[in-house]
Amino acid sequence: MTISRRPLLCASVLALFFVALDAHAAILLRGATLHDGNGGAALQDASIRIEGDRIACIGSPVQCLALPGDEVIDVAGRFITPGLVDAHVHFAQTGWLDGRPHWPFVQNFYDYEKLQQELQKDPDRWHRAYLCSGITAVYDVGGLPWTTDTGADTPARAHVRAAGPLITHARVEDLVANGNNTFLPMSSDEEAMTGVTQLVEWGAAAVKVWYLDPPAGQRDELDRRLMRIGEAARANGLPLIVHATELRNAKTALRAGAAALVHSVEDALVDQEFIVLAQANDVVYMPTLLVGSNWRRARAAVGLGVVPPIDDPNGCVDARTRQVIGQAPRLHEDAPRSWRDVDATLSSLEESGQDLSIMQRNLARVFEAGITIATATDAGNPLTLHGPSIYAEMESMQAAGIPPEHIIVMSTRNGAQAIGLLDEIGTLERGKVADLVILRDDPAGSVRAFRTVTHVMRGGALHEVSELAKPR
Repeated sequence: MTISRRPLLCASVLALFFVALDAHAAILLRGATLHDGNGGAALQDASIRIEGDRIACIGSPVQCLALPGDEVIDVAGRFITPGLVDAHVHFAQTGWLDGRPHWPFVQNFYDYEKLQQELQKDPDRWHRAYLCSGITAVYDVGGLPWTTDTGADTPARAHVRAAGPLITHARVEDLVANGNNTFLPMSSDEEAMTGVTQLVEWGAAAVKVWYLDPPAGQRDELDRRLMRIGEAARANGLPLIVHATELRNAKTALRAGAAALVHSVEDALVDQEFIVLAQANDVVYMPTLLVGSNWRRARAAVGLGVVPPIDDPNGCVDARTRQVIGQAPRLHEDAPRSWRDVDATLSSLEESGQDLSIMQRNLARVFEAGITIATATDAGNPLTLHGPSIYAEMESMQAAGIPPEHIIVMSTRNGAQAIGLLDEIGTLERGKVADLVILRDDPAGSVRAFRTVTHVMRGGALHEVSELAKPR
């Protein structure tokens, strides 16, 4: 089926039209089934009128009439939702090991500092992948200082909110470029407070604490310090967001006032105490169900000396990322023996399935308790690719028992809430920014429908996915 524009124009003009409509023209999308992101019943034969970058009218054909000079686009038989929001990405990471050089053999193979210079110079490498995949807003929840400023907010880019470097008690020294570190220390109260002040000066959108399981002898001390960080964040008008994947630490984060848990609890099933704390905080729970198994897949590919498959149905992943992933066999000979052990590799992949089962069961419990859930991928980690990784993440959420109509809300409205932009984006309503996607299939039946995205509108500019996917 072809989306048609009325009145009819010659093919050459239509071709130009589909690349990107003038963001200042008045546009009327007419005839699609609309899911507005609020969770209500779909609107059949919907009309959406866009003036500039805003939705001017949304409703039935009678409620939203075409005005003289409007570009009328027939989208009958298609489905429209708000643009997707990925509530957990990392601009300073690539989707491969070159962006996470934790091991000496990886450091010898890739130039991390040069990579960061390239990424800082061209963040549009990720923006193109996001828009091409139907993602119109992202939340960078941790990276080098440069990630707090990835450039202007334009229709050619996804909206971005960024937390900057992570405060942590862990000793991590490998993600450093140009003298800047991804991590800020919290070995003392003074260091922790200095870290919060630094994040405020950088313009961070949140204060993130990477709260790995504290050593037994330091738990009370570090728990108290986390509380102080939460107080300092709130005093500076910033939300506290926490990486805490163990049940015990997630509860501590909630007691410290965490506004978001940026990963699932994965070591045990959440209990009633967790649920009560999460409800009291009105916390946003970001599952990131597949990032761990993707890490294991990347390690297995290197260990076995094979090129891992890329799940990218619309060809949105950039050529450079495809190139470095294709180099996986070149890392094989220098990889640690444990990576090259077949039995260890198979055991690791089995463990990822066990972890996923716990995370999916926890997701179902959190959903049943009415806690806000936002779709999040942890894109940038090995084989969790910027853009298309959101499809498998949503499908894993559905496999956990979450109905598709709720996942639409989690992937649009709730994501916008998580990044603090719900007043502007996340739902399709009069006065909001015109960010939306056009799909061939109905996402209310299965979220696999998001793989059939044909067009994405960002700030009133309509882009054809096939054009965004052209090699660069």
